[in-house]
Amino acid sequence: MDMDKTIPRAPRRVKVALAISVAINLLVLGAVVGAGMHGDRDRKSFGNRGGDIAAIGIYGRALDRPDRRAISQRLREGRNDQGREIRAELGEFALEASEFLKQTPFDKDAFAGVLQRQQGLIKGRSDMMQNALVEQIASMTTEQRIEYANRLQELLDHGGRRRKHDRD
Repeated sequence: MDMDKTIPRAPRRVKVALAISVAINLLVLGAVVGAGMHGDRDRKSFGNRGGDIAAIGIYGRALDRPDRRAISQRLREGRNDQGREIRAELGEFALEASEFLKQTPFDKDAFAGVLQRQQGLIKGRSDMMQNALVEQIASMTTEQRIEYANRLQELLDHGGRRRKHDRD
């Protein structure tokens, strides 16, 4: 046995890439498991803001309660069973990604392809939320839009958070 021979260590960039890949996989897996655990529970159980409204960020937080409900209703009408299908597809992507992560050598292009397909699915959902927001705002009167703009400006002035007494 020759004790002078050492096993070559993986370059630092490979270690960093692997760590990032594992972190992304855990995030995706966590999202899938969380969605599976929550199932089709009533959105009201998630607090004043439903998941759909939270997904449109500060624009959703600036809406008053009737407008948030109207957007949620538009989204429910537009998706029917699509939510279950999206969660199932995200789960399939996570399983596929998990298999790529286990392979040696790691095929970063295949893994990136899974993430690209997943991003496309999520982008489609995001586009639906954006369209619902635009339609809701377009249905507002001038006065309602000005009030909305003022609430949006207030959120911007307060770091994206509404004061508790201002919430509907």
